[in-house]
Amino acid sequence: MVNLKIKKLIIRKDWKNSRSIFFYGILFSVILFLVSLAKPTLTDFLHNRVYDALLSSNTGHRSPVPIIVDIDEKSLLQYGQWPWPRYRIAILLDKLRGLGALGIGLDMMFAEEDRTSIERIEKELSQDLGIEIGFKGIPHDFRNSDRKFADSLSKGNVVLGYQFLFEEGPNAKNCLLHPLPVNRLGHVSEEKNQRVFIQASGVSCNLKTLSEAAGGSGFFNVSPDSDGILRRVPLVVEHQGKFYPSLALATLMRSLGVKDVLLKTDHNVGESLCVNKTVIPLTSKGNLLIRFRGKSKTFEYVSAADILSSRVPKRKIQGKIVFVGTSASGMKELRSTPLDPIFPGVEIHATVVDNILKKDFLSRPKWATGLESLLVLGLGLLSTLALVWTKAGWSSLLLGGMGVSVWQTSVWIFRTESIFISPVLSLIALVCNFSLITFLKYWHEEQRAKERAHELAMVQEATIESLSSLTETRDPDTGGHIKRTQTYVSLLAEHLKDQPKFNAFLDDETINLLCKSAPLHDIGKVGVSDRILLKPGKLTEQEFEEMKKHTIYGRDAILAAERKLGNTSFLRFARDIAYTHHERWDGSGYPEGLKGDQIPISGRFMALADAYDAITSERVYKSQLPHEQAVQIIAEAKGLQFDPDVVDAFLEVKENFREVALKYADA
Repeated sequence: MVNLKIKKLIIRKDWKNSRSIFFYGILFSVILFLVSLAKPTLTDFLHNRVYDALLSSNTGHRSPVPIIVDIDEKSLLQYGQWPWPRYRIAILLDKLRGLGALGIGLDMMFAEEDRTSIERIEKELSQDLGIEIGFKGIPHDFRNSDRKFADSLSKGNVVLGYQFLFEEGPNAKNCLLHPLPVNRLGHVSEEKNQRVFIQASGVSCNLKTLSEAAGGSGFFNVSPDSDGILRRVPLVVEHQGKFYPSLALATLMRSLGVKDVLLKTDHNVGESLCVNKTVIPLTSKGNLLIRFRGKSKTFEYVSAADILSSRVPKRKIQGKIVFVGTSASGMKELRSTPLDPIFPGVEIHATVVDNILKKDFLSRPKWATGLESLLVLGLGLLSTLALVWTKAGWSSLLLGGMGVSVWQTSVWIFRTESIFISPVLSLIALVCNFSLITFLKYWHEEQRAKERAHELAMVQEATIESLSSLTETRDPDTGGHIKRTQTYVSLLAEHLKDQPKFNAFLDDETINLLCKSAPLHDIGKVGVSDRILLKPGKLTEQEFEEMKKHTIYGRDAILAAERKLGNTSFLRFARDIAYTHHERWDGSGYPEGLKGDQIPISGRFMALADAYDAITSERVYKSQLPHEQAVQIIAEAKGLQFDPDVVDAFLEVKENFREVALKYADA
C-alpha cells in the first residue's frame, strides 16, 4: 500500500515536470515564430547560403540563343587600345547584323562625343595649337565617327545600355530613354513608399543622337544582396513616373518584336511580368531571381577581332541574341554570384535572356515567408511533444526525421517546381527546441538525482543505524560506543587528509563514507554467542577464537548485501572496517595477520578508535581507565599495534577525543 502511494507520488511529480517542460517548449516555439516574422539579418544570411547550395545543384542547361561578342585582349592587340573609334563599333554592328544576329545589346555606354573623330581632331588642333589640318579624300560619313555609329544604329535591332542613379545625379534633360509600355492588371498605389518597382532619381545616359538612332535602350543596373552576392536583377525600374526595361529585357523584346508587357500586381506587389506570352515571376520591387547556368564562360564567347576580321561563320551568329561586352583587363565588370566569385557582367544579361527564353524561372512567392513561419510554429509544437513525451532515443529519431524531411522537401520543391522554400527557420526551430527541452529535462533529472541521492543517503544512514542497533541489542554495554567511534574516525581522517601519504585517499566524500561505515565495525558480533559476548571474566583461548570470528561474520554479512546492491561505496568501506579493525601494524592481529600498509586505511583508523573507546569505557569484563592512561597506552603501541602516522594524529587531537568521550559517555 505504501509502495503504491509512493509510485503515485512519483508519477504525479513526473507529470508536473513534463507539463512545465511542455509549457516552456510551446512558449519558445511561439517566440521563434514571432522572431521569424521579424526576418532577422542572421537568418537572411543562412537563407542565402541554403539558396546558393540548392542553386548550385540545380543549374539546368543553357539556351544556345544568347551569345557574347567579347572585346578581349586579342581584339585590343589586333585593333588597338580602348576606346575604339566609334566607326569601328559601327563596323562590328554591321558585320553582326550581316551574320544574321537576331538582336544586339551593347553592355557599354557612349556618354560623350568620340574624341577620335576627324572633325573633332581638326577642331581641337585648331583650338589648342592654331594648326589647320585638312584631311582630303575621306568620305563624309567617316569624318564624324558618332554620325557613322548613329547611322549603323538606325538600321535596327541594336539596344544601347545606360545606368540609373539612386542618389542625386546629373540633370537628365538631355537624356533620351525608351520607356517600356506596361499594361497593368491589378491595383497599384501611387504612394511613393508603395511603388511596385525600384525608384531611380537620376540617370547616366548615352548621347541623345545615338539614342534617337538606336530606337531602343535598357539599363544595366544590378542589385547584389547585402552579402555582395548577385542573386537577382531588376527587370523594370521606375523613373519620373515611367517604367524602363533592363538591357536584357529590352534586347529580348527588340529581338522578338515585342512592343509591350503585362504587369500583374496584387496589393502593390509585382507578381509577374508577361512578355510574349511568357509569364516571368517577380520578387519584391520587380526583381527576377536568376538561375545561373554555371561559372563564367558558360555561354559561348566570340572574339570581336574574329567578327571584324570575318573569321566567324554565319551559322555561329545567325538567329542569336548577341551581347557585346569586354573581358579585357581593366575594362571588364565582374560580379560575385552563387556559383562564381568573378562572373562577367555581360554574361548576366545573357543569363537573364536564357531564363526567359527557356521559361526556366526561380521564384519565391509572397506566401513563402508565411509558410516558413507557420512551419516554425508547427514543427516547434511537434518537436516539443516528441521531446517531452517520448524517450531520448525515439525523440532524437523523430527530430532527425523531421529535419531530414524538411530539408528534402525544400530540395524537392526547388528541383521540381523551381520555388524556394527555405528550411532554415524550421531547422533552427528543431535544433533550438531540442537544445532547450533537453536542457530542461536534464536540469529536472539533475534535481531528481539530487533528491534521490539525498534520500539514498538517508536510507543508508537509517540502514546503518538499524544494523548498529541490532549489535547493541546483543551488547547493551556498548550503547554509546558506536557514536563515539564514528566521531573518533572522523577526527583522525580530517586531521590526516592534508598529509601527502593520505591526501590521495581522504577526500571529503571518502571521509563522509568512512564515518557512515564506522558504526558497522562490530556487526559481526551478532553471530557470537551471548555466553561469550557477555561473559564478565576473561575469555578462554577457545572462547577468544570464537570471538575473533566476529570480523569474518561482519565481512560475510556485508558481502552478501554488496552482492544484491552492487559495489556500493559505503558497504565497501564497511566491509574493510568490519574485517580489518583488529589487524595490528606489526602483523600480529587477526583475522588475516596483515602487516603495515597491507591493512586498509579505514581499518587502521577504526583500530585506534575502537581501542581508545574500549580503554576509556566500562565493560562487563573490565573497568574504565582514565583518558591520560589511554593516551599513554596508545602511544606505547605506536608501530606495534597502530599505524605510527595515525598515532601521531591521535596525539595531536587527543583533547578532542576526551571531549567526545565525555559528550557521548554511557549512562
